[in-house]
Amino acid sequence: MIINWFIPEKGLSFSKLRQMCGLSPYNYNRHLASVWIRCLQLIPYLNSHGVRSLINDKHAKADIAIFLRRHDTRVLKILKNQKDMGAKIVVDLCVNFFDVTGLFPGGYGSTEKKSKQIRELMKHTDVVTCASDYIKKIAREYHSRVVYIPDSINYKHFRWRKEKKDFENSQLSAIWSGQSTKSVEVAELYPILKKCGVSLTIISNKKPDMPGPSNYIPWSNSTFPKNIIKGDICISPRRTDNTYDLGHSHFKIGVFMTQGVPALAAPLPSYKEVIEKTGGGKICETDREWELALDEVLEDRNRLWEWSQAAYEGMKEYSTESVTKKYVKLFQKLLDE
Repeated sequence: MIINWFIPEKGLSFSKLRQMCGLSPYNYNRHLASVWIRCLQLIPYLNSHGVRSLINDKHAKADIAIFLRRHDTRVLKILKNQKDMGAKIVVDLCVNFFDVTGLFPGGYGSTEKKSKQIRELMKHTDVVTCASDYIKKIAREYHSRVVYIPDSINYKHFRWRKEKKDFENSQLSAIWSGQSTKSVEVAELYPILKKCGVSLTIISNKKPDMPGPSNYIPWSNSTFPKNIIKGDICISPRRTDNTYDLGHSHFKIGVFMTQGVPALAAPLPSYKEVIEKTGGGKICETDREWELALDEVLEDRNRLWEWSQAAYEGMKEYSTESVTKKYVKLFQKLLDE
């Protein structure tokens, strides 16, 4: 079976393509997180199932062509050509581009242009894969065949784990990771952290502005796993007043939970999914709930250890090894039709 992945191609040389297809080590820092989460890290696992991957080879004949973060009108010609050569077409959606939200500070969101492009691609697609169940429900309004395949976490890369003694430090350390432009919700939560006597560590592409002191760690794919366990509890406040943010996957908290760092998170559907399934944290809907949750773990550090163990075990369902099997099952079903 041959899969042809079409991903953003800026700066890709032949040698880089070989690296990305698993023929030699590749630096994920060169790409959007969604690209390595939903494509690059899957490739070695797909290889083990006898599934060979190509990347952006528009002249190659493949069994299945997957379009990830390639949704503009220019790619439509490539998509149609792949279909004419016999490939089944998959459009992968890691965010909700259907609903027009406008752009938020930092430049993210969905525009009318992007929404129109996505809806046009739907007309030529055999199946749509989505990074969250929330996106799946919206996509069903535009396509008859939509599948939710969650973001995966590679346990071979995220191989560290919190130990019980790590939660016995005198001061509790909250930790957050993300693009600095999306740290505004963390800044809004900062007064509550300060009130509870909780320190803050931020892993990001650059140091964001905070109302007070915080520990900043530059993001790098190679150092990210070990830096994750420098925090005692992951925090992920997030806007819930728009359908763009509501569509986000669990990855922002899931990657922490995988290594035994429990999560306190906003009530996004995907966050609720992993926290309710694993029991590895708590959903906080209001400022008062954030404060009560922090007070709870400050008073009972054993609760953090209980959540830590639950998170570590529960997230195995979302491992890259497990999620790859979902892709292989879908691919085989497409080809059997």
